[in-house]
Formats: sequence, C-alpha cells, structure tokens
Amino acid sequence: MDKKILTRPFPPELVRHRQGQGGKQLSYVPTFAVVERLNEGCTEWSFEIVKHELVGDEMIVIGKLAADGVVKMAFGGSTVTRSREGFVVDLGDTAKAAASDALKKAASLLGVGLELHRGGAPMPSTPGPVRMTPAPVGTPSVGDRLTSRQLAAIHAAARRRGLAQVDLTAMLVERTGKTEPQHLTRREASGVIEELSGANGAAA
Repeated sequence: MDKKILTRPFPPELVRHRQGQGGKQLSYVPTFAVVERLNEGCTEWSFEIVKHELVGDEMIVIGKLAADGVVKMAFGGSTVTRSREGFVVDLGDTAKAAASDALKKAASLLGVGLELHRGGAPMPSTPGPVRMTPAPVGTPSVGDRLTSRQLAAIHAAARRRGLAQVDLTAMLVERTGKTEPQHLTRREASGVIEELSGANGAAA
C-alpha cells in the first residue's frame, strides 16, 4: 500500500460540488476516480457489502474495504427514487448508489480524498461559474425527474454498448455532473439515451 498515492489530492477537474443540508457546500469525486486511486495505490483490494437495509425511503448499507491487509468499514446511503405515481424506480440502482457511497467513505479512512472531508477542496471563488451537482434528495423535482422508461432505456442502451457501470458513471459525470442515472432530469436522460443509441446505431 502506497500512502503517498492514496493521499494524493485529486485534480480540480475531478472534484464535484453539491449543496448539502443547511445550505452547506459539499465536495466529492465520482466513484470511478476512487476505484482508480485504489487500483493505483494498493497491490490488492476488495470491497463487499456486509449488510443492507431499506429504512423508509433510504437504502442503508455497511461496506467493508480490505486493502493490503488493512480493513476499513463504513456506512453508505442513498434515497429511493419514485415515479410520479409513487412507485419505486429501480431499487437495484439505489443499492448501487448506497454501495458507492460506502466505498468512498471507507476509502477515505485510508486517506483517499481525505482533503475533501476536511475542507481541503474549497468551492471556486467568485466571480466565475460554479458547477453544482444537485443532491439526490428532492432534486430534481418529481415532475422533472426522468421516467422509469427512460431509466430502463439508459441501462438497456449501456448494456448493448457493453459499458461497465464505471464507464456509464464516467459518461454521466462528464455530460451532467451526476454519478447516477436516477438523478437525471428528463431532458438530461433524453440526451444520454440519444448519445448511447446513436453510438450504438439502434434506438433505445
């Protein structure tokens, strides 16, 4: 395990920002960046979900990260996405988002992205545009949230192209600044579907 690699600050272009509770600005990096850092800094590592539980509209998981003989455990969570009719939209994706959250928190215990948790990656100073990724809870609004059909189309198109989850996440981050498809607006989802389908040569 190379601590210098694990604790190396992430470049500014990988750092995203979103608004947390009480108007607090939070900084984070996408899951694929954490995975790449673990691959770079560890000889061997593995991650598993020890426990998961659905509490109301929140999926809570406990993840265990084992890296070169060191074991770290952390909680992760994600809010369930519901359709306008109130039905749960793809619980599997909610579980994946919670698992990603747990992985990033466990990795931070090894020093990965630690500067983000202790305020080492400040928000860009004004003037200048600040790219904000909305928090999953309550954003986008129910009326603007992608439909269950759009969500299914994104996953179907990604499968046809042979995209792994990390590749789909990287695409979403680049195009929308969001890490999970269930957090897209209808317009964003339409753009992603069009791009995936166009590149594949088939309609989604």
